[in-house]
Amino acid sequence: MGDMETKSSSRRTVGIVDNDPFTLRALRDVTATMLGYRVAWAQRSAIDALGLCGEDATAPDMLLTDVMMPDMSGITLCKLIRSRTASIPILAITSYNLDVYAAKARDAGAQGIVNKDDPAVITAAISAVGNGMTWPYRSASGTGVVTFSTAAAAHERVSVTDVQRAIATLSARELAVVRLTCETLAPFGDIAAKLDCGESTVKTLAQRAYRKLGVSSRRELMALWTEGLLT
Repeated sequence: MGDMETKSSSRRTVGIVDNDPFTLRALRDVTATMLGYRVAWAQRSAIDALGLCGEDATAPDMLLTDVMMPDMSGITLCKLIRSRTASIPILAITSYNLDVYAAKARDAGAQGIVNKDDPAVITAAISAVGNGMTWPYRSASGTGVVTFSTAAAAHERVSVTDVQRAIATLSARELAVVRLTCETLAPFGDIAAKLDCGESTVKTLAQRAYRKLGVSSRRELMALWTEGLLT
């Protein structure tokens, strides 16, 4: 898990998730040095970011998310967060073609999208979205425009599957247990060692997660988990 700070300052906080460590470092510098935000945490895992956004102690005032990540796409991450809350504005950032992803980010509940190769635009977009505004996308040709809704408006209309809605209810610790269960197929004892807790704690977290997700076996859990992240 990446660096994390507790909410001990009145400065606006930002959470950042990007699987590329160089981009992560650059975004930290931009938000902290140029804009004066306090970086609450910087993660390389979208699933870990989902858990952090769901806890009052670690939820940032704003989220910057990469679009393409190996464990879960930024589009799915945005959709899961937005289905749960209207209080975290989200700016999507990508090195891929914005013509392809702008509408997807809008439909997932983001407040804007920018390309990674333009620091000036990134800075302006972070400032706008962090202050409750949106950042529309205009194609290079000027013929296409994608407008975004505020976080509150997007929360009212974002569409998620029943599986995704259930995943969005998991706590950070429950998410960690489910992720390790599905990724490693490890027994609870091994998962407990990875999470630095007791095996009984992992079993309790797993039981809670199973109940929330409506599954009764590890096979059912893995099928549902894959469906929820890839839909």
